[in-house]
Amino acid sequence: MEKIWIITDTNASFSASDFCIPGRELGFNDAAYCRKMTLSGGRQTGVEIIEISNGLLTLRVCPTRGMGIIDGHFGPHPLGWQSPVREIVHPQYIHLLEMGGRGCHYGFNEFLNRCGIEWSGAMGDDEIINNMGNTDRIFLPLHGKVGWTPACRVALRCQDETLILEGDVPEQIVFGVNYMLRTQLILEKGRTRIRIEDTLSNLGDGAGEYEMLYHTNFGPPFLEAGSQFLGTYDKLVPRDQFAAAGMDDLAVFPGPTPGFIEQVFLLQGCPDEQGFAHQLLVNAAQNLAAKVSYQIATLPYTILWKRCSGMRDGYVAGFNPCSDLPNPRRIEREGGRVAQIQAGADVTFSHWIELFEGQDTVSAVKAEIQRKRGQEQIGAAGDFTFFTR
Repeated sequence: MEKIWIITDTNASFSASDFCIPGRELGFNDAAYCRKMTLSGGRQTGVEIIEISNGLLTLRVCPTRGMGIIDGHFGPHPLGWQSPVREIVHPQYIHLLEMGGRGCHYGFNEFLNRCGIEWSGAMGDDEIINNMGNTDRIFLPLHGKVGWTPACRVALRCQDETLILEGDVPEQIVFGVNYMLRTQLILEKGRTRIRIEDTLSNLGDGAGEYEMLYHTNFGPPFLEAGSQFLGTYDKLVPRDQFAAAGMDDLAVFPGPTPGFIEQVFLLQGCPDEQGFAHQLLVNAAQNLAAKVSYQIATLPYTILWKRCSGMRDGYVAGFNPCSDLPNPRRIEREGGRVAQIQAGADVTFSHWIELFEGQDTVSAVKAEIQRKRGQEQIGAAGDFTFFTR
């Protein structure tokens, strides 16, 4: 029998007080639990956190920030990275247009940050038709708004030894889009897998564009000097000359390097028999690994983000499945990659993160990725037309 706990419902002007539900009420063992807490102090005052655990994985989810996963633990191993931003900053202090459109970086510190929905990539100019039928030139800041929008409804569901944390995040504007993103974070009993199953609904009367990107970020102990990258992809393009200079070391990560200039590699996934492509991060000792899997029907691309700066500046690698490339929306539209959602339609995004420990287990998952490798064609730096040839 399914159990449901309503945590937030703006239609009823309801938000649950802080609570803790023990594992036995969830149908799990005593190590599992779900609890809500409200943070205090500084820029995080009023931020709500839901901590959820199946006994093997523990995650901190932030309904105040688009149901992003702040951080977590896999056994004794931390999930996430050490951003210079240590507080969980409330969206009221984030002004996306600051720093030339990079205002999100004043709060960016999640393990998983959703980017979208109207746009998800780099900042840049675009044009829209306004409500009077005229063309307006607008500026879109980095990565969109969804990661900084509080959920309007949050619920915990428990059924068949599965925990589902569900949150509805709106993106709605008069004379514009009317979208609702239903996010689902799914933890299963006895499994070290995080399933993200999101559904975008167009509640309006007209078709609209969308872009989605799942910024999934790893630091130590998964990322360290000598960590390896493996993936299943058909095409790869270095974003710029800095990424092109790192192609010889594509599969290996350096240790913390103060002054490191980020390297971004854009990949087109190669699906397996279930329609998923995969990225794998393996530590230097080959006994710890994280696999990011994404369903290419709606997330056909992914990003390998190497940001191997000094530890105090944020030593991090990102595996970021996306619906199109992380360029300004205008460029993606011109390239024919921006997707549309029809009036009344739904689009689902599947993005899974699985953790592995032990040399034998890691060796087996590496062999699985090797068996599923794609064509691995390499394009010239910045040649995004390579993906359509």
